[in-house]
This record gives sequence, C-alpha cells and structure tokens, in this order.
Amino acid sequence: MPNPFLGVRIPPEIEQAIIDRMHQTGQSKSDIVIAALKLYLELPSCHQRLTEVEERLAEVESALNQEHRDH
Repeated sequence: MPNPFLGVRIPPEIEQAIIDRMHQTGQSKSDIVIAALKLYLELPSCHQRLTEVEERLAEVESALNQEHRDH
C-alpha cells in the first residue's frame, strides 16, 4: 500500500531551503520534508530506534553473560 499523499502550500523561502538541501544532500523533496516533520513532531528516526534496540540488546547480552559466569 502506498504512503498517503499530503499537498501543502509553502512560502517561497521554505521551498528554496528545500531545494538548497536537495542539492547539498542528494535527497528528494519528500525525504527532506519527512525528516523535518519527524523532527518537529518528535518522532524517532530509524537510526534512533536502531540505537535503542542495540542498547537493549547489549543489556540482555550483559545479563546473560553475568548469569553464565554465576553458574
């Protein structure tokens, strides 16, 4: 299922900032706007979620190693 479409009117200076970022990063307009909305809405990025999972995995591994040493 495709992602929902959102059409909005933006001021020219925001459009120019998006275009500038596109040239700097090679990202698409959609990627730039989605990243900005995630930051504004305080939604975790994929990188943040991965970091959290890695931290939790490290805790589990540490607990298992401690359990193994205790036996």
